[in-house]
Amino acid sequence: MTLKKVKTKKKTAKEKIMFVALELFAKRGYHRTSTINISKKANISSGLLFYHFGSKERLLKSIVEMLLSKLDDIFDLENYSDPNKMLEIIIDRFFESLQKNSSYWDLYMALLYQPDTKKHILEQVISHSKKFRHKIYKLMLKMGNQDPGANSFEFEILRVGIFASYLSNHNDEVLEKARKTMKYKYLL
Repeated sequence: MTLKKVKTKKKTAKEKIMFVALELFAKRGYHRTSTINISKKANISSGLLFYHFGSKERLLKSIVEMLLSKLDDIFDLENYSDPNKMLEIIIDRFFESLQKNSSYWDLYMALLYQPDTKKHILEQVISHSKKFRHKIYKLMLKMGNQDPGANSFEFEILRVGIFASYLSNHNDEVLEKARKTMKYKYLL
């Protein structure tokens, strides 16, 4: 779902605060965006912002949690038992998320590469990356992969590289080639 589509939906105050803050943090920077700026743009009181989040830092962490949960959705595979099929679906969902949610991911990358926000969210991002890699490791183990530790680490490096590369140029043709490469490399 793009930011434009989200803006047309009726949002709760909490969601509205998060989306406004995400845009402002990505454009202005975390330290140059005050809670007053966020409240004004969201057309809410500062008290409501603090009621929902308690602090600007907690608001930032909530935004990152929301974005990372989009990656967690990739692993909703309870209807599948074949690990090969599961990995194929994970690869497809990852690439689809990059295309469908590119506005979110662009803002996420802006947050991640700003020194003032990076120090606040890096632990969250690293933890999520390890969790993602562990799930891939378990699938590769089930698939009989000869070196699931090294290959799941390589898979994660490739995924993050594709993520950053696509968001720097939004080239769908290159993205499709990367999808085929991942499938060829990791699926039996």
